[in-house]
Amino acid sequence: MAELNVEKFYERLNKIHAHFLKHREQIWNGANCITLIRASSSDDDYRKSNVLHLYLFGYELPDTVLLLTKDGKCTVLGTKKKCEFLEQAMGKEPKGGSVNKLELLVKSKADNNANNFETLLKLARGESNGEAVKIGLIKKEFKTDPKDGVVMGWEKKIEEAGSNLEVVDCTHGLSMVMAVKEKYELDLIKKSSVLSNKVLKHSFIKDIEDVIENNKTTTHEAIAEQINDVIEDPSKINLKVPQDLVQSCYFPIIQSGGDYDFKVSATSNSENVKFDIITVMLGSRYSNYCSNIGRTLLIDPPKQVQQMYDTLLGVHDAALKAMVPGKPLKAVYAAAVKYLTDEGKDNLVSSLPKSLGFSVGLDFRDGNLLLNAKSTVPFKAGMVFNLAVSFSGLTLSGSARASANDESAVKNLSQYGLVIADMVAVTDKNADIMTKFGRDRGDISYSMLDESGDDDEESDEDDADRKLAKKIAKQEADEPSGGRKSSRLAANAASGAVDVEGVAERERKQIELMARKNEERLRELARSSRKKGGDEKSKKGEEIEAYKSTKTLPDNVLPNQVKVDMANQCVILPICGNPVPFHISTIKNVVLPDPDNAAYLRINFYTGGMAVGKDCPENTAKLVQKYAPYATFIREMTFRSLDSHSLTTAFRQISELRKRARMKEIEEKEEANLVKQDKLVRTKNERVPRLSDLTMRPVFAGRKTQGNLESHTNGLRFISTRGEIVDIMYANVKHAIFQPCENEIMVLIHFHLKNPIMVGKKKQQDIQFFTEVIDASQAVDAGKRSMYDPDEMDDEQRERQLKKRLNEAFKDFARKVEGVARKNGYSLEFDIPYRDLSFIGNPHKEMVSIQPTLNCLCNLTETPFFVVDLSDIDHVHFERVTFMSKAFDMVLVNKDFTKQPFRIDMIANEEKDSIQEWLTDMEISYTEGPMNLNWKQIMSHVLGDDRFYMDTEEDEVTAKEAGWEFLRMFGRDEADDEEGSEEESGYSEVSEKESEEDADSADEDFDTDEDDESEFDGDEDLEEQGMDWEDMEREAAADDRRKKRDGEEDVRPAKRKRRR
Repeated sequence: MAELNVEKFYERLNKIHAHFLKHREQIWNGANCITLIRASSSDDDYRKSNVLHLYLFGYELPDTVLLLTKDGKCTVLGTKKKCEFLEQAMGKEPKGGSVNKLELLVKSKADNNANNFETLLKLARGESNGEAVKIGLIKKEFKTDPKDGVVMGWEKKIEEAGSNLEVVDCTHGLSMVMAVKEKYELDLIKKSSVLSNKVLKHSFIKDIEDVIENNKTTTHEAIAEQINDVIEDPSKINLKVPQDLVQSCYFPIIQSGGDYDFKVSATSNSENVKFDIITVMLGSRYSNYCSNIGRTLLIDPPKQVQQMYDTLLGVHDAALKAMVPGKPLKAVYAAAVKYLTDEGKDNLVSSLPKSLGFSVGLDFRDGNLLLNAKSTVPFKAGMVFNLAVSFSGLTLSGSARASANDESAVKNLSQYGLVIADMVAVTDKNADIMTKFGRDRGDISYSMLDESGDDDEESDEDDADRKLAKKIAKQEADEPSGGRKSSRLAANAASGAVDVEGVAERERKQIELMARKNEERLRELARSSRKKGGDEKSKKGEEIEAYKSTKTLPDNVLPNQVKVDMANQCVILPICGNPVPFHISTIKNVVLPDPDNAAYLRINFYTGGMAVGKDCPENTAKLVQKYAPYATFIREMTFRSLDSHSLTTAFRQISELRKRARMKEIEEKEEANLVKQDKLVRTKNERVPRLSDLTMRPVFAGRKTQGNLESHTNGLRFISTRGEIVDIMYANVKHAIFQPCENEIMVLIHFHLKNPIMVGKKKQQDIQFFTEVIDASQAVDAGKRSMYDPDEMDDEQRERQLKKRLNEAFKDFARKVEGVARKNGYSLEFDIPYRDLSFIGNPHKEMVSIQPTLNCLCNLTETPFFVVDLSDIDHVHFERVTFMSKAFDMVLVNKDFTKQPFRIDMIANEEKDSIQEWLTDMEISYTEGPMNLNWKQIMSHVLGDDRFYMDTEEDEVTAKEAGWEFLRMFGRDEADDEEGSEEESGYSEVSEKESEEDADSADEDFDTDEDDESEFDGDEDLEEQGMDWEDMEREAAADDRRKKRDGEEDVRPAKRKRRR
């Protein structure tokens, strides 16, 4: 015989009775007692009476009547077998409960239960003294179906009672009691939700992806049948769930092709699946507790559909935030309408369903607890709802259909609908989604235009040849010149030949971009300069104080001894017999030459007027700079001793002390800009997303670090096999990157942090977790192996399967982490590198593959990692760009001019156009030049130029090149210069003719005046410069004679005249 859970029976019966006594007048319609009847036959599993029996007894007890009175007496009329089942609860009424007595009435065939009915009627009337009595029951089921036996007789007896016995509906009260779930119920609903989620992920998604990828033909009904079979037998997707505990809530609903109905009563039709917009809704039951999930799959969606789905996601999130304890159920619908209104999309309100969900439990859909615009029932912690938001009857515009690919089924779509349905549990603080399958557009979008396929998929040779021929023909049509297209770094593959118009357009965009960027940077610098202040104090060095007074000097210091005080970090040196302390930070180095007759110890100090070196402590360098203009420094001190032991000991101690001081300063620098991290809040009472057997980089203390990575409430925790812990807070993650394994040997997730954290004794800004798919090195057999070797083929097949499995595991973990972060109010999204935009370069000391993501330019496979945040890049310059070189270098200039630029060397010339096109798309300015530049000097100059981004000098009149324009190879106005030079050349031809004519006329003039011509001797100036004293005296005498002869005493010398 089945066992009754007596404790649970009384607990739930008391719960119903207590609620009945408290809310009898309002919710229970003033009933004096409650009678619960269960007919002998019913095809509807979700009848309220069926659900109530499962709630109280754990089983359905057909043809049974239960009466519960105000005074706490519970009477059950049923067959002998059912009474024997309930006898387990007789006399076990809990103390303190409102139900104080259980009485069983056995069905009697002798009088056709007349005596039993009289007993029940008397109990129902109680002490009414002839007044009218209200009896509460499930009115929807009263006198509806043909009944027999006990139930039919009891209903007839109620009718015969006349006006003294009024029937009222108590369904709403029962719904309110069962709406708030116990912990045990929540656990069962969660398991049911997980089952629905798994079926969707591993059955429907897998099947529909196979249909899409292989272009198969199948019907909605056929796919729904497959899903239903999996729900009934979860072992088909490797779920170890007892088959007798699970069943389908309803036949799954698959829809596509423009015919969409999102009611739970909808059915899957026998039409073929169209590859446009596919919706799926499915539900499963676990131990009689229901769950439901719904998703929309977008295949080659036009932009209009993408935007509409993003709007639906916003409605879903707004509705979810409204599901908090205390708010009425209608707040969900109001939040959805408000979101659409705020977004300026009021026209979509009419596309919303009348209800955005319903209460779920043993009853799949409780009609008394709907998320509509009217329900005033308040949310309570422990309630569970199916939140189902949808848009139906949406019209796809003609332009959207025209933008679709010719082969896309979207072209035939005139109307469409979208749906998202999830199980949501209301907790004390917020709403918790129990169906975790991704809802973001990236999780449900597919493209049939990708020509890349899996390596392990084999295709027919004829089909492959036909595709290849078609592709070549298309390339020839696009490129009649026969140019070869590059497959790298271009989403739309650009021609390998130089497209002059494209380059010119890119240059034009770059000029406009640089001008705009200059203005933006000017505003940024102005804002940052206003925020600065009080930084000068931090630039000043702190005075060194070795000892506060002479009394604190060590007592055992001898007058002529070199003493090292390790505690106070001082070296006490004897000067004229007096001990003088020198702080260890002032000592540059110490030398102990090879001794001869005596030992020598030479100590060098940091002094002004010379380079202090990079090993100089920062504070000491500041003090030297401060006192250098007027202070006297000791540069060097040498000590001699006949006892080599004492100086050797001092040398060793000073060296050790310098090493300790240096290490301490490095450690302080490492921790100087560390930001205090929040304490990790571990997730409790729910399953934690976890990845096992991972390797972390960087490692702890030079050893390989392996362990598990978990996602908690406010961050991730990595626990190594040796117990080492690394916590990464969601708020500290600047960029999260998931890189699946394709051509690499590992699959990884990488976190680029906003602020560094300590890993071991070093601060790190990049943390990575990976799993190797294949060994980095493999032994090669000496013997030859055939390409048809079955063992080798099996190894390759296993490797491909392992890659696929690991990629799926990491991708699923990334989605779960995003979900956990979003649920707790953090913004975290994983980027995936664009492999088609990758190129080979040398960022450090070896050639690696550089791949851009949405926000970064990175190489994550090799160490040290190379991660450049594009938002930190001010400008990019290409070096060694010449026609002769086969490679060029790329310099990425940081917005913080105190930092040296990033470099990527030895990039193939074929990648230049593609990289420049990508930079233009990312709105990053670039220039190029033929030689390598001294960037240390350039950055020093730029850092000191307050008007770097302005196009005038300090006088605001003199023009100059603004920003990075000075790096342009040909200048900004190259085209204008060329036009100007052409005009100049045209003018020069005319001027040459005119000058020839002028020269001819000048020759005639010179011929008429020989004296003047002789005076303008072309070589005379040169001769004058070469005269000695004798020549000058003779010429002066000749001048004097000429003056006397002509009588012109005031006339200037001819020599001066010729100098005009």
